Amino acid sequence: MAAVPLPSAIQAPTPISRVQAHYFAVYAVFGCITPYIPIYLRDVKQLCASEIGFTFATGQAAVLLMPVILTYLADRYRLVRPLLLTMFLVNIVAMTALIGAAGFWATLIWVSLNRMVTQPQVALADGIYFSLQSDPAQPRAPYANVRVWGTVGYIAPSLVIYGSYYLRDYCAGGLVWMPYVAGGFAIFGVLNALRMPRRYHLPATVKAPPKVPTLAAARVLLRPKLLVFLLGVGFVISSNMAFYGFYPLYLTTQIGIDERWVGLISSLGVAVEILYILNMERLRRRIGFGGLLLLGGIASLFRLACLAYLPTPFFSIVFQLVHGLTVIGYMIVPVMYLNAHAGEGYRNSIQGVYVMVIQGAFSIAGNIVSGQLAEIGLLTLYRYALLCCLLGLALVALSFRLKDRPKPLT
Repeated sequence: MAAVPLPSAIQAPTPISRVQAHYFAVYAVFGCITPYIPIYLRDVKQLCASEIGFTFATGQAAVLLMPVILTYLADRYRLVRPLLLTMFLVNIVAMTALIGAAGFWATLIWVSLNRMVTQPQVALADGIYFSLQSDPAQPRAPYANVRVWGTVGYIAPSLVIYGSYYLRDYCAGGLVWMPYVAGGFAIFGVLNALRMPRRYHLPATVKAPPKVPTLAAARVLLRPKLLVFLLGVGFVISSNMAFYGFYPLYLTTQIGIDERWVGLISSLGVAVEILYILNMERLRRRIGFGGLLLLGGIASLFRLACLAYLPTPFFSIVFQLVHGLTVIGYMIVPVMYLNAHAGEGYRNSIQGVYVMVIQGAFSIAGNIVSGQLAEIGLLTLYRYALLCCLLGLALVALSFRLKDRPKPLT
């Protein structure tokens, strides 16, 4: 008796606007948490630097297997709506519980749960986008034109939280708004997820998708050239943990900037990032994939050098003008590069394995080490992060000298 096929997925094209709205919602939750959580944990939850670093590392550990599980389900059963709904609903629970959490362990649990269901959605969103784009029946849209809505979403919460400082005469404002705003954007994510397809379908040309898509993806990533490349990207990501985890504390304690400006300063770099992303394809055509990585590496080194050796208000902010290059070079381009190496049936899984093995593991190590070095001093932290970034860039450069150069992105 023949096997019963999975139900055909999408009967009608999925508007690109819904995929863009999903990126907006996911990154809006990120935009609530990332710029403010170090100060929120220090001032509202009364945690020390090592406890903050341990909280971030635990959150990353909670994330470790989730991307692989979610992307496996997406590839094996072609699920879309059920996965997105579950992640956003759990996020709402986590943010609601964080409001009343008291003490280190309670705070750690709910922050970790937030991380566990937010970060995997990035890999899931990328996989869903590329899977939909592989279907000829779906509308076409360049990745940059979709991903840029994540950048817009990242900016939105900082405007809301900044505005809350001017409402203190009428209600509690400032950092205490953070979990409320994150929960609000998660609700928007739920509403948008209800409009996403329940499943997606594979192109008709795919006759026998892999039974275990995760293993198929892992075999591709273990190719020597890709492996060296990803190790280099991992060390750059690890150095970035020092920036993302402790930059808000650096601004308020090392530089003396009022906490209300932290989100807007972070959003300055993200706002400029929009221009870089919208022009990413034009840049790639002019300087190539290697050129984007080189620019992203130089921008990362410049940022860490400013933080480590030039602790002044000007140099603590000026590098935000090249923040977009670091995002393109080491957050967006690797995703596109891996998709170019993925086959139908494991496009989601290759993103999930990458997030687990590279982003997850290196982020955990980076957060733990950053927390310990921050106890010594923030300048010391950024000097070691600079060395870590140099090591990563050296490995990325080495990968281009290995044989069997992968096909260029098109």
